[in-house]
Amino acid sequence: MRTILAALIFTYSLSAQERSIHWSKPNNYLSYAPITTHYFRCDIAVTHLMSINYGRIEAGFFVNSYQDPTIAICYKTAVYNWKNTSIHMMAGTAYGYKKQLYQYPTIPLSGTILFKTDFVPVGGITVEQVLYKRLALKATFIPLVGGVGLQYQI
Repeated sequence: MRTILAALIFTYSLSAQERSIHWSKPNNYLSYAPITTHYFRCDIAVTHLMSINYGRIEAGFFVNSYQDPTIAICYKTAVYNWKNTSIHMMAGTAYGYKKQLYQYPTIPLSGTILFKTDFVPVGGITVEQVLYKRLALKATFIPLVGGVGLQYQI
């Protein structure tokens, strides 16, 4: 949540200087982020986060911290584009945690009904830096986990 607020403040502060801030549809792409970390534990994990984005919908698959396969679907929008860098915000739901995040100490609102079902909320930002015409470096940041990988525009 802090990351999302920081991104909103960042984009708002730049809006007076740049005309590149907007709410637009992201490009269609496939991405693979093999490396992730939990911010509070400072661990490095191989989760094989794979995602596909079509229009404003992103669907992803990964192996969560409990070694369970998990799928997620999010609404995604581009909020900042400048030269070869873009920032996106996303919000949606994930399935695969088997109610294990209920009462999790470092997740905001984890003791609520939002985490008491098999579907849990997910959201965050992605930062993408174009390396070549269709290939980009992609970093994904959600409240507890960050990941790095590559993205291919289709």
